[in-house]
Formats: sequence, C-alpha cells, structure tokens
Amino acid sequence: MALQSLRGTADLLPDELTRWSALEQTARRLAGLYGYRELRTPLIEDAALFLRSVGETTDIVQKEMFRFQDRGGQEIALRPEGTAPVVRAYLQHHLDKIQGVAKLFYAGPMFRAERPQAGRFRQFHQYGAEAIGSASPWMDVEIITLCLDVLRACGVTRTTLWLMSMGCRKDQERSAAQLRERLAPLRAKLCRECQARFDKNVFRTLDCKNPRCHELAWGAMPNGQSPFVLCEECRAHVDTVRLGLRGAGIAFDDTRTFARGLDYYTRTVFEVRAEGLGAQDAVAAGGRYDHLVEEFGGPSVGAVGFAAGVERVLMAQQAAGTALPAPGRGGVYLAVTRAPLVAEGFHFVDALRKAGVPAAMDLDGKSFKAQLREADKSGYRFLAILGEDEVTQRAMTVKDLEQGSQDLVSFDTFVATMAGRLKAAA
Repeated sequence: MALQSLRGTADLLPDELTRWSALEQTARRLAGLYGYRELRTPLIEDAALFLRSVGETTDIVQKEMFRFQDRGGQEIALRPEGTAPVVRAYLQHHLDKIQGVAKLFYAGPMFRAERPQAGRFRQFHQYGAEAIGSASPWMDVEIITLCLDVLRACGVTRTTLWLMSMGCRKDQERSAAQLRERLAPLRAKLCRECQARFDKNVFRTLDCKNPRCHELAWGAMPNGQSPFVLCEECRAHVDTVRLGLRGAGIAFDDTRTFARGLDYYTRTVFEVRAEGLGAQDAVAAGGRYDHLVEEFGGPSVGAVGFAAGVERVLMAQQAAGTALPAPGRGGVYLAVTRAPLVAEGFHFVDALRKAGVPAAMDLDGKSFKAQLREADKSGYRFLAILGEDEVTQRAMTVKDLEQGSQDLVSFDTFVATMAGRLKAAA
C-alpha cells in the first residue's frame, strides 16, 4: 500500500493552494491597512508556555497538545494556538520598550491531537492579529472590525457576531464561586474531566465537549443569564465596545451565553459564526487577555486579539457560494517547434527570469501541441513561439492567451517588451 498522509492532515495541492494564498494575501493586506505588522514564531515552543497561558485544565493541554521531549530532556510542544507565542516573542525581543502598542499579525499552521472530523484537523491553519499594550475598549472594537473586514473581503458575509464579557479576574472569582454553588448538587452527573477540574476551574464545564455537561452547566443558570457577574468597571468597558460596534454599523448578538475555552481571557470575548457549516460553525474568535503579558514576566498592559481558521473560512466560502477571484494569468511560456531550438529558447527564458518575469518552457521533449496545452493549463498569460520562421525573422511570435491577440516581437526587444506587457496587465 502506498504511503498516505496522516489522518487529520492534508496536502495543499497547487490548485487548492491558490485559494489559500488569495485568502492569506487578503488578510495581510487588510491587517496592514490597520497598522498590523507580520510576525512569525516557531512551530515548536517550550511546553511550559502553553501550560502557563492556555491553562492546565483546558482540553488543549490535557488531551490535545502534541508534547514530546527533545534529546536534552526538555519538554517541547507543537504550538496549538498563536497568542501565547506572540506574547512570548513580544517580551523576548523587548517590543514593549520599542513601541507603545504592538500591533502584530500572524499566519501559519497549528497542531492539536484531537479526533479528526469535519472542520477539525490535527494540523490546521490560522491567521490572527494581536494588539498588545492597550486596555482601551476601542481597541476591542478595532480588533473585531478587522476580523469581520477580512471575512467579508473573503466572501464570508452570512455571519453572526456573538459578544459578551467574562469580566476581570475578581469578577471571575465571584462568578466561579456562584457557578460552583449552583452545580454542586449536580456534580456527580458531570463527566470525569469536569468533576476533576470542578474545584480548580469550574468554567471548563461551560465549554465541555460532553453535551450532558454543557446542558447541566448552562441549565444551572437562572433564566439563561450569563454566568459572569460584572463589576461596574467591566460593565462600562463592554458598554463602550457595544457603542463602538454600533457606530461602525456592526450588528452583534449579546444575548447568547458562551465561554471561551482558554484561561487567559478577561473581559471582552467574541465568536464569529458562519451559516452553512453545521455544528462546527465558528470561523473566528478572540477576546481580551489583560494579565497574560504580566504573567509571562512583562509589564502590566492590556491586550486583545483574534484568530480565524483558514480551513473554516474556506468551508464558509464554499457554503456561501463565494470565493476570492482567482489570480489572473501571468508570465510567459516559451514553446519550441523543434528540439534543437531548446538551447536558444532556454536563453530567452533565463533572460526573462533575470528580468523578474515568470517564465517556463518544456525541457523534456514534449510535442509542440503538448507544450501549447501545458501553457494554457498552467495559467500563463503569454505564449511565445520559437520556430524556424522566428529564427529567420529574428522575432518571436507572441500570443496573449487571455485576450486572444497575436503579434511578432523582435528578439532584441523581447525581454523588455514582455516585462512591460505583464506590468501593464497587472
């Protein structure tokens, strides 16, 4: 049996990767408009980074994180999410001393050892943005606006924004005590994991994947109210976020009660859910994490961010019947009518590449018809033909495969002419 990719992973073939590239380029472009600069962190990190940030009682750490020891005995983890590595890099490279608010964008693969299913993969991909150094509720509004702008630009418009506040740490302590008291009579009915983490982090019952736990936890709340009881300052914060979103013309649903599964969240949390994806309908989510930087040994500064799943966004595109426009044709394919002309053709292809023009030709002796099919299938804009007549005339036959036009271009001006035409077509 031929070797196969691991379950829960996928090869990105060239045609599919075109959609991925268009999505990532759109996200980068819009992040740049908002002043976010790209940062790339390693795929592997010290496992302690996620134990401290994500939380020891979370499913990510207890069940899903890929962990192993290197040859020196250090415990390593494949990154399961992007925020903690960004904060680590922010502190390691002293970005807090270089700029007031660090606005950072990232994209890349993440890893979780969970059971593969629709919308969930062992290796998945995210793009996201983090604003570190601001406690302003208006920064929450900016992050949410950026998140939705990218989704809209990618054709994902049938979405619902869920918004709520988990309160500050003191609010969470009070809320946890109340939830624990309400759930105490039902504790024996919870799953083993929820019973084990009941005293340490009862909020995990709110996002437990066991439907019974989820039903019990939310059912314990009177009249479906939020389990998070907010202080006056936190109420004012989320009220300003609501005001800002309304001012930006962004509809949201703040009647839903939900919980983000990572321990570092405080105050504003949100999820963006898309139509047509079934149970796994969240395409993006985020929130505020005002204590994480300080817990990593840095200054006491506010921070907020979001992440979106690339696979989920592409699924939402498909469900909505929309997609980013495919890139137009580009570059030059040079076809020769006879094998002895390959050497001269290669000279032209090499010159085009050195001039910054994407160029290709067949080097395996394919027939002329096969070369023409390859030029069209590979998406080249121009087909340059080199035959005996062209050698005699010292001019190349050039066909525009998008417009259907054809003309002769002198050998002496061929490279410059093709560079100019592609620039004009861009």
